[in-house]
Formats: sequence, C-alpha cells, structure tokens
Amino acid sequence: MVPVALAISSFRNDEAVLALLERVPPDTFRSVLVVDSLGTGRIPREILGRGWTHVAYRSVDRNLGSAGNLQLRLEAAAATGAEWVYAVNHDAALNPATIRALVDVARANPRLGAVYPLRRRPGRGGTFDLTGTHRFPLRYHGVTEAPTGLLDVWWGSSNGTLYALEPVRRGIVPDGGLWMGWEDLLYGWVLADRGYRQVVATDAVFDDPYEYKQVGGVSITDKPSWYAYYFARNLVLASSRAKVPASVKAQLVARIAGEFAVSATLRSKRRERLGLLTAGLVDGFRGKTGKYRVP
Repeated sequence: MVPVALAISSFRNDEAVLALLERVPPDTFRSVLVVDSLGTGRIPREILGRGWTHVAYRSVDRNLGSAGNLQLRLEAAAATGAEWVYAVNHDAALNPATIRALVDVARANPRLGAVYPLRRRPGRGGTFDLTGTHRFPLRYHGVTEAPTGLLDVWWGSSNGTLYALEPVRRGIVPDGGLWMGWEDLLYGWVLADRGYRQVVATDAVFDDPYEYKQVGGVSITDKPSWYAYYFARNLVLASSRAKVPASVKAQLVARIAGEFAVSATLRSKRRERLGLLTAGLVDGFRGKTGKYRVP
C-alpha cells in the first residue's frame, strides 16, 4: 500500500466530520487529519473520548476559506511522511473501491501530481464530468457514458482527489490567498507548469453533489451572492499566476462576461452580484488576495 494520508476539510461541520471519521475504512490510511476554521472544540473532544489516536485535528483561529484549508491540509499531510493525500470535504463519501482505484493508479504511474476520480454529477443529470480535459472551463463538459482508461487532464476539483506530496515538499502548494474559488484550477495549472501529469482514474467513480439548479430551463451553479466577488477576482489572479496562453485568457474573459450576463438575468440579488463581480475584477487586477468583506 502506498503511504496515504486522509485529510478532511471542515468549517464548523462537527456532525458531518464525526460521521465521516466513523466511516474511515480500516487499514487504508497511514494517518487521518482534520483541518478546521474557528472550531467549536467538539471534534477534538470526541477524538480524545473515542480513543481515535490515529486522528490529528487542527483548528485555525480565522476563516481559512476552501483555498487556505486545502493548502494547510496538504502541508500537514506532507509533514506526516505520507507520499499521497486523499483530500475530501466534510460531506464526502469514503468508498473503499474508489480509494483503491486511485491508489492503484498512483502506484503504477510515476511523476503524477494528482489522480482525480471520475466525477458523477447528480445535479447535472448524473453525467460524468470531463471538464478538466479542457485547460479552461469555459463551460461544463459532461458525458452520459463513463469513459475508460486514464484521462489526462489539466485540473480537477480537490474533493475526492489523491494528491502527490512530493510537489508540496518542494513548495508547490495550493494558493491559500485565493480564500475561496478556483484554487483547484490554479493548482492544476501550476502542477502542469512544473511538469507533473494529472489524470482521471475512470475506475474510481465519485458522486460529487456540486451545487446546481434549474432556472428557466438552464442549469446554473447555485452559489450565494458573495461568491461572485471571488469568482471574478480569483480567475484574474489565476491567469496571472500560471503560464497560460493568450487563447486561455480570451476564454477567461468570455467566462467572466458570461457570468455578468447570467447574474443580470437568471440569478437572485442581481444588483448585489453585479457589484461584487465588478469589485472582484478590480481587486484581481490589483493583485488583492485573502478574504473580502463578505461573507
């Protein structure tokens, strides 16, 4: 077995994290880590009370956001001596067959930076998500029939991904300064820039309940209004922090323009979203990072 750590993200998700810890498959992980923000104290008490000596818990006294949490999880996992880390959100499932399939690919293929599962999107009609085969996600790319073999990709969602820890030990880490949104995209681009291959293991199916909803017959992401700021800012930051060609930057401009159009016509709190998109664009070009005044 390749030495693998399990790293779980949390933001006061005590019930979900404890339920996930109860379902950790035996003899699968070298260590288990939970990284929290502004924790309530319940999880470490339960870890101690239940005698889970294999579980380490860390809480930070500020809101890390998803980007900061991912960076800290990978750095903490690298410090354990593991070769790989299986990164999951608090609401993920731990399917032993999926984990084994990811590890088998990691063991058989050197110079991998990440092994992504084949994501099935219940919110998109159960289609399989192949968006990462495109360097930039101009639009969702889903297929109804599962592909086979290994698929080379540029990036993928961190939830349910097996990340190599050699890059982390070399200082190649997710950019926690993004706070939330597109950190997975930027990290994939950076791994590619540094010569690390990334693949989707099609035998490792992972149901990912990403937020989508139908509005006027159109499927759109279902995010709170404040997310608009990070959507725009972090796309601008990502394009400046990785080596991307002009064609990708043109697609990025089109994606942001499309989000302005969707926010103006299909989303709730339209004026607020448009203002936040504009503020995000401005701050992206200014190079501003970290948490904004919202949420």
